Amino acid sequence: MKTLLESLKLYFDKNSENQILKDWNEFEKFDQVGPKINDFLLQSKVFYEIEITSSYWKFNNFNKLTKNPKFT
Repeated sequence: MKTLLESLKLYFDKNSENQILKDWNEFEKFDQVGPKINDFLLQSKVFYEIEITSSYWKFNNFNKLTKNPKFT
């Protein structure tokens, strides 16, 4: 099995520029999926607070759903 990098190199070597552009255009619809990273981070502040200490990052979970022992 090839690595992702090897597969990409092979793809770019085997295909013409026109084919690569055609493939790229087919996947353009997926650029509109999900929130943008800035929106995601702002919305995540409701559930998590990051506390930076000298040795590590500590994540404090304020989401009440995860405190339920039956919630997995």
